[in-house]
Amino acid sequence: MRESQEAAYRFLSAIARNLPGFEEATRALFAKARARLREVVEAWPVDILAYSATLVD
Repeated sequence: MRESQEAAYRFLSAIARNLPGFEEATRALFAKARARLREVVEAWPVDILAYSATLVD
């Protein structure tokens, strides 16, 4: 679980750092609050959401 969180964090840091809600999304990621994470990132580009979902799930 920790490795997948770290992989998702590295991807999000590289690609989504400037998107709205980035900090809240990373807090939700490490808190394992998947519903909150989906809520925070719902306005992000679809391709970022799709790839990050493969890393998180």
